[in-house]
Amino acid sequence: MSELITLNEIKQAQSNPHKLIRKTPLIPFANSPEANNYNSLFLKLENLQITNSYKPRAAFYIMGSLNSEQRKRGIVMTSSGNFAKAFALAGSVYSVKVVVVLLDQTSRSKVDAIKKLGAEIVFCGTHYSSRKDKMFEIATKKNMIAIDTTEDRRVPIAHGSIGMEILDDLEDVQTVLVPCSSGGLIAGIASAIKLQRPSIRVVGVQPNGAAAAYHSLLARKPVTIDNWNSIADGLAATRPGNLPFVHITERVDDIVLVSEEDIINSFLKLLNESKILCEPAGAVSAAAFFAKKLVNPGKTVSIVSGGNLTTELLLQLLSS
Repeated sequence: MSELITLNEIKQAQSNPHKLIRKTPLIPFANSPEANNYNSLFLKLENLQITNSYKPRAAFYIMGSLNSEQRKRGIVMTSSGNFAKAFALAGSVYSVKVVVVLLDQTSRSKVDAIKKLGAEIVFCGTHYSSRKDKMFEIATKKNMIAIDTTEDRRVPIAHGSIGMEILDDLEDVQTVLVPCSSGGLIAGIASAIKLQRPSIRVVGVQPNGAAAAYHSLLARKPVTIDNWNSIADGLAATRPGNLPFVHITERVDDIVLVSEEDIINSFLKLLNESKILCEPAGAVSAAAFFAKKLVNPGKTVSIVSGGNLTTELLLQLLSS
């Protein structure tokens, strides 16, 4: 069994963040006090983080932890897009060569942004499971450091800072909703919260068509889903990581599912009523609140995890 991350590790990582890492705003969803008292929803705006997603928290922490020999060798990692942007930026700041393994279907806008930040891109086909094989192949051939972000404990340790900020900004929070893919984000947030305030509910949210962690929780072991189909391309994992899954079983209260319609409705509601522009994956956790997937959630925080979407996708969502 993988060793669970500790509160001390989270606090240590949070104590000296890189100057580019932002403490993101936590704002009420509703504009009127009456509506806010009724809905009791707050938004943690990681779409306003540098590179417009929460990923730089871990990318900069990991890059900063490398020794000089490792930095000379460079790193190779896999991503659905947002983590790649984060590592590309961190590599440019720390002067470390970064190679990113991407699926062929990664959006052109994300590919262009990653290249602009100076990372080298290698495509690996259309299957999520092929990414790690290609990553380790490149690491061996080029003598680079492979960063397996799904299993690297530094990822949830760094992302735990989001949970710490929530507790600092909203002491009476009762439920925290977190989008879930391979599980690193929810593992970190749940650890930061449950190790200090175990009464607070931490709930993962996944699309119906991208529910690997949900089915793994039912099976009580990590499982791979045969088919992945969702507009929320930032939640691309077809299997949760082993390390995150241990944290999910120990520190997450539940995982709930939302439909594609729920996600689109959430995206439009966030945009029209709070003027928050996010990518579909960033709207997933709020979708669970709007679709009433929880009973008596109380004062709730939804993680708006990212805001990287193309103009084409934006127009598609607006016309839905």
